[in-house]
Amino acid sequence: MGPRRARPRAVAPAGARRKPAASRGRALVPGGELLVGRNALFFGRRRRPKQLVVLLHGLNDSAACCAKGVVCRWAKGLPGALLAVPQSPHRTDWSTDGDPGYTWTPTRGLFLFEAQARFGADSHEFRASVQEFHRSVRSSCRELNRWLDAVLDKHGLSNDDLVLAGFSQGSILAAIVGARRGARGVIVCGGVPFAGFFELGGLMPKKSRSRFCVVNGTRDEVVERRPLEEMLAPYDCEWHWSKGVGHDFPSKWYALELTWMKRLFGTAD
Repeated sequence: MGPRRARPRAVAPAGARRKPAASRGRALVPGGELLVGRNALFFGRRRRPKQLVVLLHGLNDSAACCAKGVVCRWAKGLPGALLAVPQSPHRTDWSTDGDPGYTWTPTRGLFLFEAQARFGADSHEFRASVQEFHRSVRSSCRELNRWLDAVLDKHGLSNDDLVLAGFSQGSILAAIVGARRGARGVIVCGGVPFAGFFELGGLMPKKSRSRFCVVNGTRDEVVERRPLEEMLAPYDCEWHWSKGVGHDFPSKWYALELTWMKRLFGTAD
């Protein structure tokens, strides 16, 4: 299962997803441990891990939903890795207590799409909405960096042992934080959403030693292919475009990403 494709809702921003019924609430993936107060699920090798693989969920998603169908396969294929799935502390304002969803980029005022529709792309209101979105992204990146520092330090690991994998909205943080930290690897899956419209290239470092694996569908309505390729042009990227696929997350993508990580860590069969 894992991340699900976008289903438009009247009150949800573009790119928001609904979780399948089986993943709602506090349902956990078998083998997962929800650490209360830390908002994260941990899988795989918990004692003396050799690598850390972090999965970042998408908009209106949760750690439990993001983990389903992904981490069990990855944990089996990477027996030396600790897999962590943090959950944003920020609830989406359109989700319910019975079906909570979370966002990495809570914003105040008009969101970018609304500001553009009401005032135009050249307006002060639109520029203000871009700045507010970037403020939120930077804030979440700082929070994620602090959390990563703590987890890496706890297990005696470094950025060279780290892979950040982001799904949809989560790929925004994975790309920015991963590149800036010089993580060993970054996986972008179903993203980076609206790389051009959100002007995300300006938040990326000019260079990075991180290696990228980018997996998207050619018919994904939230992925702007040319701006995304320009945004990631400075980095070592392996690109995969699935013909005819939209904002879906087929299981073959997870197998492809696992194979890439095994090569990256030098544990390929």
